[in-house]
Amino acid sequence: MSIPSLQVGYGIVHGNQKLVRFDNLPVPEPQAGEVLLKIEAAGLCRSDFHILIVQDPRLPKKMVMGHEVCGSIAKVGPSLKDNASYSIGKKFALVIADACGTCSNCRKGVDNLCSGNQDKAYGISQDGGFQQFLLVKNPRSLVEIPENVSFAEAAAASDAILTPFHAIMKVKHLLAPTTKVLVFGAGGLGLNAVQILANFGCHIVVVDRKPGNEEIAKKFGAAEFYTNADEIAHDPESFQVCLDFVGNQETSDGCVEYIAPAGKILSVGLGKMRLNIPNYDLARREVEYIFNFGGTSEDQAQVLQWISLGKLKPLVTTTSMDQLPAYFEKMAKGEIVGRVAFVPNERPSKL
Repeated sequence: MSIPSLQVGYGIVHGNQKLVRFDNLPVPEPQAGEVLLKIEAAGLCRSDFHILIVQDPRLPKKMVMGHEVCGSIAKVGPSLKDNASYSIGKKFALVIADACGTCSNCRKGVDNLCSGNQDKAYGISQDGGFQQFLLVKNPRSLVEIPENVSFAEAAAASDAILTPFHAIMKVKHLLAPTTKVLVFGAGGLGLNAVQILANFGCHIVVVDRKPGNEEIAKKFGAAEFYTNADEIAHDPESFQVCLDFVGNQETSDGCVEYIAPAGKILSVGLGKMRLNIPNYDLARREVEYIFNFGGTSEDQAQVLQWISLGKLKPLVTTTSMDQLPAYFEKMAKGEIVGRVAFVPNERPSKL
């Protein structure tokens, strides 16, 4: 494999709320224990738009974005050259959290909550996949992609499916054909949640303001679709599980209204930094309000296996990475349905 010395990337520069093209970025040389990943596809997430607009001062002033990443091994450091697990060309998805693997949370299997490297996440707090090559310093951040799963599907699985999967697995013991599940939000995560829930045979009700999402929601397994919670044809306190993929006060209130006694509310969307939650009302009904943060590397492996077995079909399209700025504009206007995976296609101006 021919590896250039320079590459093109896209990301954030603080003070500029537009996506910036970085030309002539150096391609890193992997050292001992490190892997150079050739990016084959990188997905665009609403969180990317949030990072660009909010400009969190705790994050790097300049950074290549992109946290839904997959690729193939381009080169390895000296200590991995004879390791068949990381042979050249092998397909891997990247775990967003660059977990240490040794802290108490990692040892318990919740590496999404790693305390050793809690500030390190690809494309969020360190360089990510909106470029041609990415240095992976810790190979434990790589999850092998099954042969029959495409790079575009694997990119979508790295967050858009991983996050709802991690949330839903917390309540899988409640899921059955007799279970009523209410889902707020039919964007990328919400639609994938419907697919996951459909595998358990639940009665799924979706609420989303966009009428155009009804067809795909029902195709994926929703029994009912409403554009307003006031239209829901069910009694309050009648759903065993409520999933909120929006995360604003309105959708939180909707979950509180419709959750049954001893039910579970799963808060996944982060539309607002703070919510007012009626603790007395929820305590009276012994409702659990459960929050969610990404997913684990084990979850990611399971998601890829589900895709391989045909239990999930990611809603993803593919285009070239030079289209990223245009798609950020489309995302700002709410014009994207499902996920878009971007494939690197450019050469730097200097070689």
